[in-house]
Amino acid sequence: MSGAQGPPVRVMVVDDHADVRFLIRMIVADAGPPLELAGEAVDAHDALAHIDELDPDVVVLDARMPLVDGFEAAPMILARRPGQAILLCSAVVDAAVRERASQAGIAACISKDAFEEIPRAVLALAGR
Repeated sequence: MSGAQGPPVRVMVVDDHADVRFLIRMIVADAGPPLELAGEAVDAHDALAHIDELDPDVVVLDARMPLVDGFEAAPMILARRPGQAILLCSAVVDAAVRERASQAGIAACISKDAFEEIPRAVLALAGR
């Protein structure tokens, strides 16, 4: 990707499935600069435990996780880090999902069928 000026755009992936985290990690790596993987978390509590040290520009958050889903996790993340950009990944992205995401403070949604769009969406959320 062009436009690698300035500091890298740091991405944190929060998903309970190791294969999905791996896929997103590979997509971010393949996109190259200015994207950089800040780290990963397996659930909302893991994300909250590590988000400050990882200091991501954008959190890529799974909508469906056990115990605390992405819609519940987003306000928790935003309470810790006001203004944190969050990209929600959901199997289905329709008007209801977008509305629920908006109410949770999530900046954007992407379908799990469109993971190749993650770099573009992350850069847009980071203002690049």
